[in-house]
Amino acid sequence: MSDYNIPIIEPTIDYTQVPAIHQKRTIAFINHFIVHTVTFLNKFALSCEERLFNFENKLQRVEASLQLLESRLSSIPGLKETPDHQEDVRVQNEEVKNVEISEQTVDEPDTNEIKVEEPESDKQPIKEDPVYGKYFKMLHVGVPRPAVNLKMQQEGLDPSLLDDPQLLVPKAKPDALGESAKDD
Repeated sequence: MSDYNIPIIEPTIDYTQVPAIHQKRTIAFINHFIVHTVTFLNKFALSCEERLFNFENKLQRVEASLQLLESRLSSIPGLKETPDHQEDVRVQNEEVKNVEISEQTVDEPDTNEIKVEEPESDKQPIKEDPVYGKYFKMLHVGVPRPAVNLKMQQEGLDPSLLDDPQLLVPKAKPDALGESAKDD
């Protein structure tokens, strides 16, 4: 350290003989430190409050936008009914698939022919069903798939049924067909 010309204070100094710093000067240093620390903390707290206030305003704007979006979505007919209806349609689809699987697992040709004839009498492909047939026709004519899906949702039907046109569904009863024709 002697290379840098820094004086070395050795512990041989007797601190009892070193004169004390004046009290006024010590109090002035402490007061100056406290005033600057308090000023810094006040500025920091004000800055944090401003940022929190700005963040709260942005959050309120987002919440207002979300409420507007929810109200717009709730005005679309058919969206409220679709979750319950979709569950019913899924259960029906599973039942139809289970029936199809049980029909395919039969190995005997005589009973297989009999079982094929019975489902044909009370089941038909979904594309020939009067309720769903018009949607398959819309797709065939060239109506975009999202438009057909939206129309089906508005009428309370499951648009995922359009994925398989050969899906077997029970035939509609003549009374039900007459009523649906009257409704159209």
